[in-house]
Amino acid sequence: MLRLPRLLSDGMVLQQKKRVHIWGWDTPGCEVMISFLGKEYLACTDEAGKFSIFLDALVPGGPYTMEIKDRQGQELVLSDIWIGDVWICSGQSNMELPMERVRDKYPGEIADCKNPAIRTFKITEHADFRGPLADHMSGEWKPAEENTILSFSATAYFFARQMNRMLGIPIGLINASLGGSRIESWMGKEMLEGYDDFLALAEKYADDNFRESRISNNQAFAQKWHDGLDKADKGLAENWKQGILKGTEDEWKNVEIPFFFADTELRDFIGSVWFCRSFTVPDKLAGKQAKLWLGTIVDSDTVYINGQWVGQTDYQYPPRKYTIPAGLLKKGENTIVIRVKCENGHGRFTPGKDYALWNEEERVSLQGKWRYRIGAVCKQIEETDFVNWKPTGLYNGMMAPCHPYTIAGILWYQGEANSWNPDNYFDLTKRMMNGYREKWNDRELPYLYVQLPNFSGEIYDIDRNGNTCSWAPMREMQRSALSLPGTGMVVSMDLGEDNDLHPLNKKDIGFRLAMQAAAKLYGLDAECEGPMIKSVSAACTDENSGNYRISIQCEKCSGGMYAFSPNKGKSVDDFEVLDVLGNSYRAKVTLDADRIVLEVVSMLAKPVMVHYCYSNTNKGALIYNRGGFPMSPFVVAL
Repeated sequence: MLRLPRLLSDGMVLQQKKRVHIWGWDTPGCEVMISFLGKEYLACTDEAGKFSIFLDALVPGGPYTMEIKDRQGQELVLSDIWIGDVWICSGQSNMELPMERVRDKYPGEIADCKNPAIRTFKITEHADFRGPLADHMSGEWKPAEENTILSFSATAYFFARQMNRMLGIPIGLINASLGGSRIESWMGKEMLEGYDDFLALAEKYADDNFRESRISNNQAFAQKWHDGLDKADKGLAENWKQGILKGTEDEWKNVEIPFFFADTELRDFIGSVWFCRSFTVPDKLAGKQAKLWLGTIVDSDTVYINGQWVGQTDYQYPPRKYTIPAGLLKKGENTIVIRVKCENGHGRFTPGKDYALWNEEERVSLQGKWRYRIGAVCKQIEETDFVNWKPTGLYNGMMAPCHPYTIAGILWYQGEANSWNPDNYFDLTKRMMNGYREKWNDRELPYLYVQLPNFSGEIYDIDRNGNTCSWAPMREMQRSALSLPGTGMVVSMDLGEDNDLHPLNKKDIGFRLAMQAAAKLYGLDAECEGPMIKSVSAACTDENSGNYRISIQCEKCSGGMYAFSPNKGKSVDDFEVLDVLGNSYRAKVTLDADRIVLEVVSMLAKPVMVHYCYSNTNKGALIYNRGGFPMSPFVVAL
C-alpha cells in the first residue's frame, strides 16, 4: 500500500534552496512517480518497500499541490504545500512552553497571529529505547491562527514570525521537545559511544517488562501517597473548604502570603495544609466572572471560593490562573480556601508573583494576612522515575524520524536538566551536533541555541534532598560551544525571571534566535550578539598596595557599550577577580568604548581569573552593545 511518513502531509513546509527529500513505502519493486510544480520524478521501492526521491532545489512560495502515484493505480494528493525554511525546534520545557502560557503577556500578538506562511508540526511525547523509529506516532501540520496558535511553542513561534517578517518566506517549525528532558535523551547510541553509564541505562529501559514495571510503579506509588494523605486529611473530613468554621478559630494560625514555608513553622513540612482568608467584593465584581491568579505554589493546590471548587493544579511549575464563574462572587464578604499538598518539604507561595482576583473593571489583592491549618502530615512521596528522560529514548521516538526531512537548521533550548552535572555538557553538545549533521547529511547545518537565563537557583532550584544547583558552570559550558563551527548562542541573562524556571519573555528569545539565523544562514548585516572578549591583560598599578588594573578588550561592540538593568540599578556589580591563592575580590568597573577596565585594590596575590555574572542571577546592571544585545557571562584566565 502506498504510504508516506506523517511529516509529508497536507500543509507541510518544504525546504527552499536544497534538494528536498520525499520518501515513503509501497509494494517492493513498485515504481512510484511524484508530480510537483510541473516536474515529474520517478523512483522504485527497494526490497523493504521503501522509495526515496530528491526534488530539485525549490524557490519560496505556495500553496501548491503534490501528486504521488504508483503503477498499481494508487494515488495520494497532498495540498496546501508551502516552500520556505524548516527548523527543528528541540529541548526541554522552555522550548516546549506553548503560547497558551504567554497569552496574558501577549494578548495582541495572539489576536493578530493569523499567517498561513507560519506552520508547526508538534511531535507528541514518545520515547523508544529499542531503536530509531521510521515514522512518528502522531502529528500534523498546522498554520498559525487563533484556533491553533495556543499550542505552538512560544519561542519557536516568535522566531518564525521574525524570520517571516525579515525574509518574506514561509517558515515551518518541527517541534520535538519535552519538559525536563536531558541532552542525552535526544542522542542516539552511536552519539553516546564511550558513555557506558548512559548506554547501560538505555539498554535497561529497552526491556519492555522492566520499563512497564517502572511506569506502573510510578503510578502506584503516587496514587498510594495521595490516597493516604487524602484519607488522613482532617480538612477533607471536616469540610474546611467552607472556611474557618465557628469554634475552630484558635486552631488556625496566621501567615503572610506569599512566603517560603522554610521561613515559618512549616519548615520541612510534608503533607497537606489549608489556607483561608476572607475578602470584600465590590459592586463591579459581584456576580460577574473573574480571573483568579495565585502565582505558583509548591507542590499542588486545590482552590475553593465560598466553598465551591474553582481550580486545581497538580504540580509546582504552572502559573495558577483560574476562572471564577459568574454568580459565585457575592457583594461584600467572601472566602477563599486553598488546600496545598507538599511532597518534599520545600513548600512555598512564590514571592514576586501576582496574587489577586480581577476583571477589567476591578481588582482585589489577595496578598497579606491569611490563616492556615495543617490537614495531615505524611512521609515524603516516592521519587518519580521519569522514564522518557532516559538516554536515547526521545531521540529514537521523536527526533530520528525527522532526519530524512530536509531542513534549514536546528534551534535548541535546553540545559536546566543537565545543570546538576555540567562537566560533560560541552562534549555531549559537540557529539549531538555532529551526529545530527551526519544524519541530515549537512556538515554546515546551523545549530542555534539559548544559554540559560537568570534564575535564583540558590533559592528555587532544590532537589528532593534539599541540595541546590548553580547554573553558572552550565552557562560557561554553553558559551564554550561557540568554538564549534556553525553555532550561534542567544544570551538570555536579562530575559529570565529570578523567581520562575519558565520565564514568559519568549518574544525576545525568538527575536534573538532569528537575528542569529539571519546573520549566520543568510549573511544579513544584522547585529545578533553582544560584546565578546578579544583579549585580556592585567597590570600591577601599585605593588606595595596590591592594586591591579585589568583590561578586557572586546569585539562586537561598535558604537561602544553601556550598562543597564530595569530593576537592579545602574552599577555593574557582577565582576569578580580571583588571585592565585583563591581569594575573591570585587572590582570597580569602567566601560571605555571597546574596553572594560577593572580596578582591584589590596590584592594579597597576583590575579589569575576573572568571572562575570558567574552566579545564578546578576546582582547589578548587565553590559550591552549599542545594538541592545547583552554580553555573555564568562570565566577567563589572565
